[in-house]
Amino acid sequence: MSLIEVAVNAVFASQTEIIVFVFAFCFHSLIFGKHRFAPPAKGSKVVEALHPKGDSGRDASPRQTLQPVSGVHSSFVRAVSSLLRLDPSQEGVRLEISKQLGLSAVGMEIEALEALLSTGKPMSAKVLTAIRGVLQTQGLQPSIRLYELLLRGCLATRLFDDFSELLAEAEARASAPPSIKVLALRAAVQASDCEAAVACVPGLASALKSSNTATPSTADAHLVQQLVHLAADADALPRLLQELCTCELLNTWVFGAVLDECSQRGDVEHLEQGVQLARAQGAELTSKARCASIRGARNAADALSSFQDAVGQRPPSVLLVKALAEAAERFRDSALAHAVLKYLPANPTAALAVAVLRLCLPGAPLASQDEGVSVTQIYEQHFATVDLSQDVQAQRLVADASIKCGRTDVLEKLVRSLPDSTSRAALVKSYASDRRLDGAKRVFEACPEKDACLYNVLLSACTVGRDLASAEKLLSHASATGAVDVATYNTMIKAYLQLGDSRRAWALVQTMRSAGLAPNCVTFNEFIDAVAAKGGSAMWEVVDEMEACGLKPNSITCSILLKSVQQRSQPRDIERALKIVESVDVAMDEVLLSSICEACIRTNRSDLLARHLERQRSGKGVQVKAAHTYGSLIRSYGFLQDLDGVWATWREMKVQRIAPTCITLGCMVEAVTNNGEPEAGLQLIRQMLAHEETCSLVNAVIYCSVLKGFSHRKRFDQVWAVHDEMRAKRMQYSIVTYNALIDACARSGEMSRVSPLLEQMSKDGIEPNVITYSTVIKGYCQDNRVDKAFEVLEDMKRSADFTPDEVTYNTLLDGCARYGMLDRGMALLRNMEGAGVTPSNFTLSVLVKLANRSKRPEMAFELCSELSSKYSIRLNMHVYNNLVHACTAHGNLPRALEVFEQMLGERVRPDVRTYTLLLRSCISSRAASEAVGLLRAGAGLGGAPSRFLPCGSAGAQPKGGLTSELVTEALEGIAISCGKEDLALGLLQDLKGVRGLKLDGRLPMRLAARAIRSPSSKQ
Repeated sequence: MSLIEVAVNAVFASQTEIIVFVFAFCFHSLIFGKHRFAPPAKGSKVVEALHPKGDSGRDASPRQTLQPVSGVHSSFVRAVSSLLRLDPSQEGVRLEISKQLGLSAVGMEIEALEALLSTGKPMSAKVLTAIRGVLQTQGLQPSIRLYELLLRGCLATRLFDDFSELLAEAEARASAPPSIKVLALRAAVQASDCEAAVACVPGLASALKSSNTATPSTADAHLVQQLVHLAADADALPRLLQELCTCELLNTWVFGAVLDECSQRGDVEHLEQGVQLARAQGAELTSKARCASIRGARNAADALSSFQDAVGQRPPSVLLVKALAEAAERFRDSALAHAVLKYLPANPTAALAVAVLRLCLPGAPLASQDEGVSVTQIYEQHFATVDLSQDVQAQRLVADASIKCGRTDVLEKLVRSLPDSTSRAALVKSYASDRRLDGAKRVFEACPEKDACLYNVLLSACTVGRDLASAEKLLSHASATGAVDVATYNTMIKAYLQLGDSRRAWALVQTMRSAGLAPNCVTFNEFIDAVAAKGGSAMWEVVDEMEACGLKPNSITCSILLKSVQQRSQPRDIERALKIVESVDVAMDEVLLSSICEACIRTNRSDLLARHLERQRSGKGVQVKAAHTYGSLIRSYGFLQDLDGVWATWREMKVQRIAPTCITLGCMVEAVTNNGEPEAGLQLIRQMLAHEETCSLVNAVIYCSVLKGFSHRKRFDQVWAVHDEMRAKRMQYSIVTYNALIDACARSGEMSRVSPLLEQMSKDGIEPNVITYSTVIKGYCQDNRVDKAFEVLEDMKRSADFTPDEVTYNTLLDGCARYGMLDRGMALLRNMEGAGVTPSNFTLSVLVKLANRSKRPEMAFELCSELSSKYSIRLNMHVYNNLVHACTAHGNLPRALEVFEQMLGERVRPDVRTYTLLLRSCISSRAASEAVGLLRAGAGLGGAPSRFLPCGSAGAQPKGGLTSELVTEALEGIAISCGKEDLALGLLQDLKGVRGLKLDGRLPMRLAARAIRSPSSKQ
């Protein structure tokens, strides 16, 4: 009987048992389908049998860990993942994880957390911190695998402090496996901590030895390259090599990484030491390492010797010949150059062709007397069949030589060898980028077929070169041959708009439509960009027509609109631009992110700025790769007074190895200085000066931020110390530097220092400007020498070189306001307008102060109404604050509250001074209910009057929140001066829940005690 027959008989014999089993299984699923059986409890024999040792009943080695069944923790992972999609707070994440762990089976909490971190999705810093909090509050001991997952997450989110704490915990509990030691090294490399990175090498012996072959894993090779680069930056290569040698980790590819790094840096000394050490160790150098030794040789003879050693009896590789060609160019050595030609392989690469052709350039060893001849000859002899389509540099060498020596046939041969029109267009574009229009035309003419792509590139070159006649002729020819598309017309439209000829640009749009081509986003973006500087209705008319054509604004449109948003822009224009940005469904990029940041800063929209920065910080924003974008982010955090964000952004830029520019450094120094830490700004400047690669970034303008910071904090001794330091460093002073120093003189009342500074300016060949004279006027005004200040103004008027500007007039107006000179101040205002100088918000704030101190509060409102209407000025926070002060100073609380409501209605965010003026006025007027409403609005509590919330609760809260001192003062005033102890105590209970507001715990007792002693309570 066959095996099949036996199996069939067995099945039929047991069919009754099978039917009973299926019935029982279905019945059990129906009754108990939703019931989950708990696994055996900790300490049971079953658990001990499965997990005989390790943490939390689990084996200490992550490789030996019993993996949970995929569906066991799926409900836990789904619940937490669903919450994370709602972007909750960190505390919310912690509570949800704790709740879901409570629903998990006993003893499976660690496995559940492992499952959450093993989903493959990147975890935010918020989640990792929440998990650590849960482990601590519930007393759970992480397994080695959970430690590894948490460490990976901290490394990915750059939580280096948390990483260090977790690593210390893991190493204290058990011997860390190689995978964790690799993570420790990666963290040290990312943090640019060379000492810590080298210290990690001994513990990595087993991991790196496993890759001790000629072909290491990509991860190992990249890690070693990063380590070598870090050691070279810190001038610690010898120490690293010694550590690797001690641990017996030196091998072929490690030497390759070291030699390549030395070659790139031109570090001949360490390169030779590396070669000698490799020979002593008996390590066979890779081809890459041998190339590095040739390129980094001390002289031509050493380069040739290294090449011959590498070649031996075998034909040399392409890489070796290319390295020899680079050495020949470096040393300008004819023998090396001819050796290159001798050993040229049968199938050279484009990169090798470039290296060899460069030996034929003027001054190179193979150059001929007739410029270009040797290049064309060697190209025809050796490289005519080489595919150069991916290397524009090689194409340019041949094309340049062909044009110079009149070899049109060689140029045509080169162009025909390129596979398509795109490659030919790239060559034309390379000439256009160098502003070589003639070369671009020669290549264009050599092309066998000309399509729209080629026409567009040459057309763009003509417009960039301001050769409009050639561009129009080219457009006409392209239209006649049918080689036009939307990009062709867009190029010409842009050229017309740059010349200010919008009429011809719109006419071209009609021509395009007649040709059956519809304008696209690029077309309208060109028009929007042309009128954006003017703003107003013209810009929005273009946007409206764009939308009427069924086109939605893209990220470029948004960037243009945001750049048009200025402080003087109408509120409706600002709101519409920001609304378009938020409604456009496009991926955020660095340009758009920077534009949003700068626009929010210009328009004082800290609420919107904070929202975008929070998104960026959460890991859902743009991956920043440009120093310019980092500068915008640093400026933004500084504007929001978030110093932690400022420093975190600076550290992130360093971790990403993005070199700062002088602008980025200036933004950083300005941000920390403007937020009350000029010492930190000065220390950062000194750090930059201490390193050769960054010392050139520091200039007198960056120092100026520190000078102003110390001056504004009245640390004038530090101002002059920094001034001496700048002189010692031989900083190139500018007019900005001297103006900052003169401003310090004015603020400190040391006007006697001004004359020596002006003399030094003259010696440096720097002429004073309007700001210089305005600062001198400011000093005289603050020194109660207003007449002297007016004399300087008259001198400026008589001078042919200087015309008083807004700053000058505002400074003198402030002096008049300081001493209550109403008539003189009003006459100065009329002179200012007569001179064509437009008043600003600063002018209005000073005029309100002038009217207030002259006991003419109604005049303050009249001036604001007249000038804001006449010059389209949108009142800012400082003007509104001074209007509130004008009301409260004269006991008119109702009018002050009206001003406050108007301020909120115009989306102008109040500050602490606003609330201080209003609350003190309420207390003095015994208006307890109004004071309570103001406190609720300012603290973001519920129950605030609706008239204080026209734009939501966020718009009524001052940046940084109410201070605890002001809240305490107001509560005590409500309880004592107003006799409303119940209102004060009730409000105090609500205020305790306000985040960031720290109140004295003894305040309730003080309120009650003082209320009992107050006269109002006795009545």
